[in-house]
Formats: sequence, structure tokens, C-alpha cells
Amino acid sequence: MKSLQLLPVLGLILASACASGPTPEAQLAPPPGAGPGTDDPNAQLTDQEWRSERPAAGTEADLLLPTFERAQLQNGLSIMVASQRHLPLVAFVLVTRGGGATDPKGKAGLTTLAYQMLGEGAGPRDALQFSDAIADLGASFGSSADQDAGYVSVSGLSKNREAMLDLLADAVLRPRLAQRDFDRIKTQSLGNIRRRKAAPQGLAFEYVPAMIYGESHPYGHPVGGTEASVGRMTSSEVKKHLSETLVPGASALIAVGDIDLAEARASAERAFKQWRGKTRPEVRTPAVEPRNRTAIKIIHKENSPQTMLIVGRPVFGRGHADEIPATIANEILGGSFTSRLNMNLREAKGYTYGASTGITPRRGVGAFLGYTLVRQDATAASLKETLDEVARMQSTPPSAGEVARAKAGIIRSLPGDFETASAAAGASSEIFVYGLPLDHHRTRPARIEAVDEKSVLEVARKYLTEPSLQVLLVGDSAEIEADVAALGLGKVEVIRP
Repeated sequence: MKSLQLLPVLGLILASACASGPTPEAQLAPPPGAGPGTDDPNAQLTDQEWRSERPAAGTEADLLLPTFERAQLQNGLSIMVASQRHLPLVAFVLVTRGGGATDPKGKAGLTTLAYQMLGEGAGPRDALQFSDAIADLGASFGSSADQDAGYVSVSGLSKNREAMLDLLADAVLRPRLAQRDFDRIKTQSLGNIRRRKAAPQGLAFEYVPAMIYGESHPYGHPVGGTEASVGRMTSSEVKKHLSETLVPGASALIAVGDIDLAEARASAERAFKQWRGKTRPEVRTPAVEPRNRTAIKIIHKENSPQTMLIVGRPVFGRGHADEIPATIANEILGGSFTSRLNMNLREAKGYTYGASTGITPRRGVGAFLGYTLVRQDATAASLKETLDEVARMQSTPPSAGEVARAKAGIIRSLPGDFETASAAAGASSEIFVYGLPLDHHRTRPARIEAVDEKSVLEVARKYLTEPSLQVLLVGDSAEIEADVAALGLGKVEVIRP
């Protein structure tokens, strides 16, 4: 109700401003001396003259990216710190190597479910009490997993760092894992899986890992699991999995913000000194050789007005020498709004609202994916144009201008990964997970700038080969199968989930 009382006051303020301020015409008038064609700094230019010259770009700001310092506790826990003293904030991320790749056979999604349980009560607090303790500090808490690692994070005011670390340590060392909380989280997970499968995008990405890696590979299943695999899970399996994988020797505490290495080490020593656990051998993620396409798979989704189109293949692992030039090649092909693929399918043809490609280089072996959601009647045409754009990366090599724009776009987007202490800590966890140099982020712009057109063409010829791209479509097979088969790109196989 208080907000309603402010409306008359705001009305008076706005009326006063309009009455005493400049007219709309005056507000839009060009500044004195702006634009070409005059030597008089006080001369007023016409609107047309003022707009005839594009404003000059301002001075480009310095690119400041974090560099980390590192230490290790006696129990094997690594400490990594990027000190940023300009704000009284600090973010902690406890990252553990492993992730969904450690899911036992037939238990896809176990790691994800286990990490979701870590915020559901810990130490002396049940789930609600733990949530209240985080809120009382004005802090944020989260836990999750991807294919290569699990993450538990907390962030807030640096004056509360000891209390925040105590809660983080409780979640990692002393999770309650109560049966009623497990039942609730499991039910939520199953609901999320069903909800995702209701859309073509969600249904598609349940099948993509096996398409790229094969079902038996550690990356060959969706990291969140399937309805069948999650439905079979028990709380005892979660407890056992966490005890085997969440151990100090495979973990690092990453701290970013108003803290230095000595402070972080002392705080971690106090909070995690009781943490023990035997580190088991890391999961082997073998390379996967690309194979020529022999079939096109259609996941049938009846009455779908759109088709989800995905092409992909395995590529190199994290830290490979081809990673940066391939990232630039991807930017040109489909990594930005002005990429070749998006300009074709969206702007020229009008088949989709957007088309993208991406490279995810994980441990040992990564993936290249192209994806778009297109009109049902444009499915076959969109597939042909997508594969043609991939082939055109070799027949019409990226120009010097395309490479320069791609490099500039990637470099200028890097600060977005470090806008907050939490974002910086999360983005920098890859240094530990993939064994990258501590100055990885600081040196990345120079490594990007060093790439030339020849290097981009070489990686395009190596990885962006149209016959090696597997194809997955999710849509109404009765409406799209015949047109897709007529392209002659491989046998069409329809899957009815």
C-alpha cells in the first residue's frame, strides 16, 4: 500500500520536471559544434548534418582478468585465491573433480542428485534451518554438478567469511541426507526431467550424449539422468557415492574477492581440517574417433509445430592446442548473432529465430554441436543449409575481417565471465578441474590475438567436416520424414520414446 501513496508525489515531480526542463526538441538537438562542416564551436548544426558522421569510439578500457595463487592443505585440499579488494565481498566455490562421468553404469544422474542434496540440511541444522542460516548472513548458497566436476558454493560479505565457510564445510563434510529430503528432491528431479521432455529441445538433449560419445562412454548419458535411472535411485546410493567421490584430494577451495591467500588458507585449515577421504583414481575419459554419418535419427514428437535440429561430433579435449583456433572458427560459423549460420537460417531464410554452434572441450574429449529450432515445414531445408554452411567453412575460408571480428568479439566478452566474485570463482574452477595454468585467464587474450586465418582454416578442415556430423531431429516424423529422406544424407531412423 505504501507504493500507492507515492504516486501523487511522483506525479508532481514529473510535472514539475516537464514544466521547467527543456522541450523534447531541445533535448534531441545536437550539441554545439558537433559534426563536420563547421569551424565555429558555437555553431548549431542541422539534424541531418549532425547525423552524417558516426561518433568516434571512446578509449578502450584495459582488460583486467584474474590470476590465481595456490596452496595446499595437509589433507590434500587445494586452495586457489584471486584477491580483489575493491569491494567487501567474497565468494567460495568448493569444486571436486569427477562429476557425471563418475555415475555408475545404469545410474545416470546420480552425481547431480547427490549434489542437490548437499544444501538440504547439514551439521546441526535441518533443511529449513540451514536455509535460514544462509539467509541470516545475507549470503547465497548453491550446489550442482556437470560432466567433469561437482560444485558447492557460498558468497556474501567478507566480514562473514568464517560463518559462511562453516556452513560450506557442514554441507560438504556433514550433510544430513535425510530420507524425506531425498524423496522430495528426487520427486522434483523427476518432474524436471518430464517437463524438459515435453519440449523438443529437452527431449533432444537426452539423446545427444549417446549420439556423440556412445552409450558406454562416461559422457554418454545426460548429466541429470533419465526418468528411468533417477526413478531407481535410493538415498543409500547417494550417501555411498558422495563418500567415495567428495574427498579433499580431488577438491579445491576457490576464493575470489576481499581475501588473500594467507587468509584463505587459515580459514580453510580451520573449517576443513577434519576432512578425510581416500582419493580414488580419476575416471578415464577416452578419446572418441569421429565416424562418418550413416543414418539420421528422428525422435518422434507428435503434432510438434517445430523441429529441433542438432548436428554434432566428438572433438579434442580441454587444453588441446587446437582449442583457441577452433573457438574462433566456431565463432565465425555459429558462435555469434552475426555468424554465417544465423545470418543464413534466420536473416536470409526466416526458418528460425536463431541458430548456434558451440564447442565444449571436456576432459579427454569434447564435442562440437550445432543446433536450432526451426519451422516444421522448413526442417529438410534447414538441415541442408546447416550442413552446407559447415562445408563452406572450407570452400569459402574465413576472411581476415571475419577472423578479426571473431577475435574481438571473444576477447571483449571475457569480462562478462568475471562480473562478480561468484562468477569469477565459478568460471575459474576450470583451472583446477582441467589442470590449466594459474594465469590461464590473464594470458587468454594474447593467445587469441595470436591466431591467424591459416590456423582457423586448418582446424576447420580438421573438425568441421560435413560427413562426420551426426544428425538428430526431434519433431513430427509423419510430417518431416519424407522430405529429410529425400536429401539422401543417410538412412532415416525414427525413434518413438
